[in-house]
Amino acid sequence: MKKIISVILCFTLLFSLAACSSGNSESNESTTPATETPAQNVSDNAENTTEGKKILVIYFSSANTNDADIVSGATSKVGSASSTEYLANYIHKHVGGDIEKIIPVKDYPESYNDTADKAKSERDNDERPEFKTLSVNPEDYDIIFVGYPMWWYTLPMIMYTFFDTYDFNGKTIIPFNTHEGSGDSGTYEEIKSFEPNATVLDGFNVRGNNAGKADSDLDKWLENLGY
Repeated sequence: MKKIISVILCFTLLFSLAACSSGNSESNESTTPATETPAQNVSDNAENTTEGKKILVIYFSSANTNDADIVSGATSKVGSASSTEYLANYIHKHVGGDIEKIIPVKDYPESYNDTADKAKSERDNDERPEFKTLSVNPEDYDIIFVGYPMWWYTLPMIMYTFFDTYDFNGKTIIPFNTHEGSGDSGTYEEIKSFEPNATVLDGFNVRGNNAGKADSDLDKWLENLGY
């Protein structure tokens, strides 16, 4: 009888151990997947804020007509293009979309000094020089890169005409400019005051005579913007 009881106890112990082993196995499976989920690449899953957006690069340089890109210092050119035009073309090449020039109705003088005097007179008299009809409507775009040289430490007055003409409510404006020591001279904040209902991002500026050497800096700026 004792032998029978011993056998029964052995079988009972074996079944108990098997049950415990089975329970532990199920617990492990519930916490550890059969195959690990690969780590997600943040850049692959980040929202592309420019996807499906219409982009325009628009800029002013009096060199559009008479080869004079007057800033607060010396005239600067990169090859056959004015420094501002060079930046505009470089940006357009990288971001795509459309590109447009703001061309004054009345040509600026060919002489540097005469153009500088004209620009100062326009500023002092708060003039609004006219520009020729554009081939596109800037209001049709979602993202507008706006370029200009610094004239007497501020925007050329024709740019005031531009912002007076168009309503960029709900748009994104990205300024860029050339200068000869004045940086953006507060013009990015000025654009914000022109277009309070637009989003004005940090702009890019460079000395006019260094524009042709600024490719790597432009690349970093554009990359930070998501391009």
